[in-house]
Amino acid sequence: MSQFILKTEIPAGMTGVPNLFLDYYMPAANGEYVKVYLYLLRALHHTSRELSVSSLADALDHTESDILRALKYWEKQKLLRLECSASKELQGIYLLEIPMPEGQTEPLIPEERSLSPASAPSPAVPARRSYSREEIAGFSEQAQCRQLLFVCEQYLKKSLSPSEIETLLYFYDQLHFSADLIEYLVEYCVCKGSRSIHYIETVALAWAEAGITTVSQARERTTTYTRGCFAIMKAFGIGDRNPVEPELKYIETWLHTYDFTLELVLEACRRTMERLHRPSFEYADRILKKWTEQKVHTLADVTALDQAHKGRSGQKKADRPVKPTGFSNFEQRDYDFDELEKQLLQSQ
Repeated sequence: MSQFILKTEIPAGMTGVPNLFLDYYMPAANGEYVKVYLYLLRALHHTSRELSVSSLADALDHTESDILRALKYWEKQKLLRLECSASKELQGIYLLEIPMPEGQTEPLIPEERSLSPASAPSPAVPARRSYSREEIAGFSEQAQCRQLLFVCEQYLKKSLSPSEIETLLYFYDQLHFSADLIEYLVEYCVCKGSRSIHYIETVALAWAEAGITTVSQARERTTTYTRGCFAIMKAFGIGDRNPVEPELKYIETWLHTYDFTLELVLEACRRTMERLHRPSFEYADRILKKWTEQKVHTLADVTALDQAHKGRSGQKKADRPVKPTGFSNFEQRDYDFDELEKQLLQSQ
């Protein structure tokens, strides 16, 4: 296949992934499709790189058909536009500004449980900034930072990359996490089965939004969360392993972003098993997302929704006209069965 040109409406300067994509489009997409879209974002800032369907297939270890299916999927989602020749040969890909999905009026903003009173506003989380080599060197000269980076390398079982060092410095310098809190954060994520710096950052931001500043506060939150994890895995009939990272993200979303009680999450798991007869985090998430839209807060709200649904279904059935059958030609008779039984007994 011939080469094509890659163009965009997205501002250049960095390989950024828009929040709208992460919040709305990525969760519903096939993982292989996501890889293709992210690769295109990365390729935007390497104009010297020759692009073609075959080069994408080689880079991502896909077939060319896989690449074309992914491109057509994102075109259908209106995240890109394919430009083809008269012979239908791909000549260009135009990455569009990501639209807000239909039915949504504002970005998805996680609402974390806070250990402070409900009336207290959540603390503002500072935006992450880049560090120069001189700044990183300056932090590395501090004994506390040097010790922190060493401990994190032991937990992650590898040397830290410059990007990972910057992320940890973001926790320390901008989120104002103490070294002890960062160590507990990394230890907690590793014990849950994830050494991904991106997942560690997700948890750190959730803690910052929840106003967590000490190890004791973090431990209280994680203890509650860990109990929830075990209860959810048990509800799905999974008792021989810990949840893996994608499952942990679902659980984090249910308990903290959707802000559901464990009782409601377990009810969604029960309904999933009852319907599918197998565990499915995706199906349970659809249930809980629907409950979020319907402003469900308690099991009583769920019961009220069930009764309303049953009432609508019953009304539709009652309104449906009865089709005549062959039996309708017979004359209907009313019998007094008590009198018939009395006559039968007298005749014996």
